[in-house]
Amino acid sequence: MDDHRLSDQTQDPAYRPTRSLPEGISSGVTTRNRCLNPEKVKNNVLGHNGAMPRISSPSIAEHREARRDALLAAAAQLMLSGTPFTVAQVASEVGLSRSAVYEYYASAADLIADVLVDEMALWVDEMSPMVEAEKDPLARIETWVRGVLGYVKDGRHILVKSAGSVELPEARRAQVSSMHRELVAPLVQALTELGVVDVRQYSAFCWGVLDSAITRVESQGFDSISEGDAVMAFIKTGLGK
Repeated sequence: MDDHRLSDQTQDPAYRPTRSLPEGISSGVTTRNRCLNPEKVKNNVLGHNGAMPRISSPSIAEHREARRDALLAAAAQLMLSGTPFTVAQVASEVGLSRSAVYEYYASAADLIADVLVDEMALWVDEMSPMVEAEKDPLARIETWVRGVLGYVKDGRHILVKSAGSVELPEARRAQVSSMHRELVAPLVQALTELGVVDVRQYSAFCWGVLDSAITRVESQGFDSISEGDAVMAFIKTGLGK
């Protein structure tokens, strides 16, 4: 993800980010975790010969949702390959015609946006309970930092990273930015409770250091625990802790 800037909204303690799509955009994201195991999802949807069955679910609505899941799973696989892909390639992966795919997504970029938002939503959902369990704001920050780096260490951030070079439609980019604000919201809230004067500035500094640690863990093989220690040392020093 190439836009890691923090919005002015995030410095407001009352801010609660939304996952709703911008007006006029329809998303297929209705479930969690479907992009983490794309092969499993695709196999569950396709027939034994790899072709899409005419009707494989109790209702047409559920069948359409299953098709959408298969499209997202195929897109996730192609994203992980590291090479650009077309709607035609996704269609081939799931045994649909290109025109059938356009019934769900207007472009490959729209499809990538749904994969990205789904994965980021899962990331937030998994982190939130751990962070919220901590009462002390500094402890919440540390849990959040180590949770982010743990996610990266597990190799799951690669899907988010792979979408970083994709030029998303403006409305979809706004949705991805909203999800990023939701990811960073625990940091912003904790810094607010700690009495930081310029929350926007300091949260941006904190994310910059954490983003550097993400790169070191993901691309250079550094240990996530020691990187987490260094990130927390930076944050605590700045806070005078």
